[in-house]
Amino acid sequence: MNSSVSHDNPQELGEVQLRQLVSQLREENRRLAELSAFLQAKTEREKASLARELHDSLGGILTPAKMDLAWLEMRIGNEAAYADRVKRLSALIDEGIDLKRRIIEKLRPSLLDHLGLAAALQWHVDDTCRKAKINCKLLLSDTMERLTPDLEIALYRLVQESIANVVEHAQAKNVELRVERTGEGLVLAVSDDGVGIADVDAARNLSRGLAGMVNRVRSLGGTFDLDTRPQSGTRIRILVPL
Repeated sequence: MNSSVSHDNPQELGEVQLRQLVSQLREENRRLAELSAFLQAKTEREKASLARELHDSLGGILTPAKMDLAWLEMRIGNEAAYADRVKRLSALIDEGIDLKRRIIEKLRPSLLDHLGLAAALQWHVDDTCRKAKINCKLLLSDTMERLTPDLEIALYRLVQESIANVVEHAQAKNVELRVERTGEGLVLAVSDDGVGIADVDAARNLSRGLAGMVNRVRSLGGTFDLDTRPQSGTRIRILVPL
């Protein structure tokens, strides 16, 4: 039996071409997802390397400066001619140390490496919601184990972007974040009681934050579901296979 396509049948020929086109598009999407995953992982590793370099270099400058200033304070700190300048210099060094810490934490959260994803998420959500004056509830699965560094930082960035979107756009008073291990993989769900999104398609096309989240999830081989209605809040569910 001859299974080849007859060129005398335009409909059959068109179906074959369509299947070939679909196959090519799937292959191209797979390659783009792999490239996106590679670039994201590379960027995060560069951030981690820069964070370590800043920690070592600036720490080697600011820590001795703080020690020398303490030595000076013991000797001239009580003299009226120098007291204000010494105090001002001490405050500037403290600001430099705090700035170094904040920059390093943005580049690579130290809790993520030392205590894992759950502790890093708890700290970030509590800190962000406290500053934004939003009520936050974080529900973490008791069965969460340590994941690979690339996966942990990817999930952390997804939560970071989700909470940032709520703070900047949702006008919400309450937000709930749930992270749990299921038979399918790791589920990350974020819901808020904000104003919702009027035009989801436009938001997907125009919002870099939302588009970045979708691309990051795809690069992990996961799924991204968005449920929103005007004045009814927004719910995001991300599933990442493990």
